[in-house]
Amino acid sequence: MKYKQFFPGVLLVVISTSSSYAQNPDCDESCLLEIAGQYLNDVADQDASKLPWGDRVRYTENNVAMMIGDGFWGAGPGVNHEQGFMVADASTGNVVWLGITTEHGQAAYHGLRLGIENRQIVDVESYLGREGTPDLFNATDGYRPHASFSDTLDRNESTSRERMIALVDGWFNSKQLNDGKVFTTLSGDCVRITNGVNTTHGDHWTAEVAQGCEAQLLEGIYKPVDRIRARRYPVVNEETGVVVALSIEDHATRYVEYMSTSGKTLKVEVEYPNARGMLEIFRIRNGEIERMEGVSVFLPYYIHSLWQD
Repeated sequence: MKYKQFFPGVLLVVISTSSSYAQNPDCDESCLLEIAGQYLNDVADQDASKLPWGDRVRYTENNVAMMIGDGFWGAGPGVNHEQGFMVADASTGNVVWLGITTEHGQAAYHGLRLGIENRQIVDVESYLGREGTPDLFNATDGYRPHASFSDTLDRNESTSRERMIALVDGWFNSKQLNDGKVFTTLSGDCVRITNGVNTTHGDHWTAEVAQGCEAQLLEGIYKPVDRIRARRYPVVNEETGVVVALSIEDHATRYVEYMSTSGKTLKVEVEYPNARGMLEIFRIRNGEIERMEGVSVFLPYYIHSLWQD
C-alpha cells in the first residue's frame, strides 16, 4: 500500500506495509537519541524537511496510517522533549519517548516510537492520550515520567533481556482474563500510571478496590480484559531495567458487572465493545516489576494492528 500526498514544506513519504524492526542498525544509542531529539524539535517547528527520512516510511498515529504533516504534525504542535523520558535500543534500531505535547495549546500524553535504519527514520508510531475520550486522563500540569527510569542499576540488580521481556509478558498474561492468578513478579511497592492516572495508589476506583499492582491482579479487577494482543517489545535496556511494550487490549463487554475474587461487585467503565492501544514503559529491578507508566488511547473494538501481521 502506498500513499502519495504533499504537505507544504514536507517531504513526499511512501508508507510501506513492512512491520519488522531493524536489526543491527548502523546507529548506536547516542545516534538514536540524537535523531529522536531532532524529530521532536522539528515537529515543534513544523518542518520535516531536515529530518533523515528513509526511502520508505510508515507513519501511524493512534494506529491510523497517515502522512507526515497530517494529524499531530498539522495541529500546531508544541513539544518540550527534555521534560519527557527517552530510551533507545541499538540492537533493534528503536528509540522511544514519553512525555507531554500540545495541539493548539491542548495538552496530551504522548508516546512515540521511531524505527531507525542506516541512520534514517523508517518507522514513526505515535500514541496520543487526549482529554475528552472515554479513556483515562489526568491533568498534565507538572507531569514527568518518574526519574527512576533513567537510573542505572547496580550489577546485582539487573536482569537479562530475555527475562525482562518474560516478566512484562507475564504481566499481560496475568491481566488478560484476570482470575486472581499471577504469572509475573511484582515488587511490593509497584506503581502503575496511565495517562497520568495513578491506578494503583491514587483516586481511581481501582485503587479503592485494592492498592498495588499484585494486589489488583489477585483481586481480579482486570477480568473485563478479554485479550491483550499485538504485543511488541522494541526497546529493552538492561542497564536501567527498562522495557518498552506496545499492545492492543480488547474489551468485548459481554457484561456490565462482574465479581472480584473476594466477592466484590464491580462495574465495567465503558459499556460497549472497545479496545485500548497502549505504549507502556516498565522498570524492572531485582527481577521484579516496580513501575509502569504509559499512554493509553481509546480505539474501536478488535481494530487490526498496523504494526503486526
